Amino acid sequence: MNLQADGTEKRLQHLDVLRGFALFGILLVNFEWFSRSTQAMLLGSEADLQGVDMVVGRVIVWLAESKFFPLFSMLFGMGFAIMTGRARAAGRRFAGMYLRRLLALALFGLLHIAFIWSGDILLMYALVALLMVLLFRNTPTRRLYKWAIACWMLPLLFTGLSAALFHVLPEDHEIRLEAVAAMQADYAALLARIDEGERVHQHGVFRDNVGQRLRDAGVLFADFSFFWIPMVLGFFLFGRWLIESGIMENPHQHAQRLRRWAGWGMAVGLPAAFLATPLMRGAHFALPDGRLVLGLALYLAGSIGLALAYLAIVTRHADRLRFLAPVGRMALTNYLLQSLFWTTIFYGYGFGLWGNIPRAIQIPLSVLFFAGQVVLSQVWMKAHRYGPMEWLWRTVTLLRAP
Repeated sequence: MNLQADGTEKRLQHLDVLRGFALFGILLVNFEWFSRSTQAMLLGSEADLQGVDMVVGRVIVWLAESKFFPLFSMLFGMGFAIMTGRARAAGRRFAGMYLRRLLALALFGLLHIAFIWSGDILLMYALVALLMVLLFRNTPTRRLYKWAIACWMLPLLFTGLSAALFHVLPEDHEIRLEAVAAMQADYAALLARIDEGERVHQHGVFRDNVGQRLRDAGVLFADFSFFWIPMVLGFFLFGRWLIESGIMENPHQHAQRLRRWAGWGMAVGLPAAFLATPLMRGAHFALPDGRLVLGLALYLAGSIGLALAYLAIVTRHADRLRFLAPVGRMALTNYLLQSLFWTTIFYGYGFGLWGNIPRAIQIPLSVLFFAGQVVLSQVWMKAHRYGPMEWLWRTVTLLRAP
């Protein structure tokens, strides 16, 4: 276990830099959904954008959408590996403490959903981490990345089998006709729910928004869980492997591997993500076909490839990017602050700017806001050891105030 001069556990600064970098990418992606009904995530990016707004929207989808949450998820898995390693080295019990940590994270997620924004990831992280503890707590290091790959392939395998089933059925087959009718009914109901969500968030009082957010989160979890749960679990396991194999604990000793990941990740991820965008637009998981399967395969390749490339590039240049470390050290606080600030700006019970900020303006606003978070985080961390929410999370985990 690495210790500092004062006997406290030494932080791996490049991981804090990575968290800060990932948090900026998450803001770029989430910004759209702070002023759009989150149930519209089931439809993908807006199809009626024009001009510069369309270009900016496509670039964000290409380079950022589903590229930064994998990075953030890997970091969560790395955190688990570090905590288990340190607990084992110190002879401390770990399971009970970690379960309290997940329970607190789940509570934060539920409060985030109900009172701030329904596009929360914290509750999903808590549930998937519990699944990881139950199924893979003692998995040997050499198997972790293999299980990660298997988890990533599950949504593609499920979608491919479903598409093959529909392919062999005649167009007038009863099952196929029922599926098409159900899909059309579900699609019409989804559009109605999206319109209702837009109305509530734009004009409703705070109490109305609480109910709408809970409904939004329920729909997203029900429709996306088959896809996101194995994906997130895979990234958790891969993050654990990155630490337990020594790659991210001592990145300077693995510089050549990281350079290869950066090159191959970009070479595979950029074209795959670019080609996936038009294939996934308008696709419906309830009635899969060959186009959806191909689009999903390219989408996964683009997400994983670019996430690994970003991880490798930022890790190799972490010393130059160390100004991001304070943001990463208080990532939970900054993540929640992003949601709180921008929903207050957009929602009707706040400043009511819903739908009034063009997509092209969202990037400079994201950069400006994140720059403010960088400054505030640096000021805060000069005077405190933890961010406010990190302090609360640690207090609940340890059952005492740090």
